[in-house]
Amino acid sequence: MIQETGRIIDIKIINGEKTAVVECISKSACKSCSSNDNCGVGVVAKGLSDRSHHLSMPYKEGMEINESIQLLIENKDIVKSSMIVYIIPLIAFVLGSSISYLFTNSEPLVIAISLLSLFVGTLVAKVVSSKLYPSNSLNKLISTK
Repeated sequence: MIQETGRIIDIKIINGEKTAVVECISKSACKSCSSNDNCGVGVVAKGLSDRSHHLSMPYKEGMEINESIQLLIENKDIVKSSMIVYIIPLIAFVLGSSISYLFTNSEPLVIAISLLSLFVGTLVAKVVSSKLYPSNSLNKLISTK
């Protein structure tokens, strides 16, 4: 289970339901490493600023603005999402390149068809993920503590 700390920045009424807007700050792991001064990635990470992300969560009784909350995401949901996002485009790319290689000896054409199949696989992954995880269902996957 992944835990992330967020801060409630606003409480709104959306579609007749109370919703808490939560801000999460993503920080680079390289900033906390003991050898970040000697590592090239750590030096680059110091130059990049932290990014904030805003999530709308269902309001629970007792939530207040500027209160810190824990967001919890189940491992099975992370694995399912990762499989969709990475495996579908990869399979499309491998199939596209293999099939195009069987029918043509032109390397630029094989590369073009492979990239096109990767693009189609990415679109398929986007459609599949939006069907499995519509944006309103994400609130059920992320729980607060």
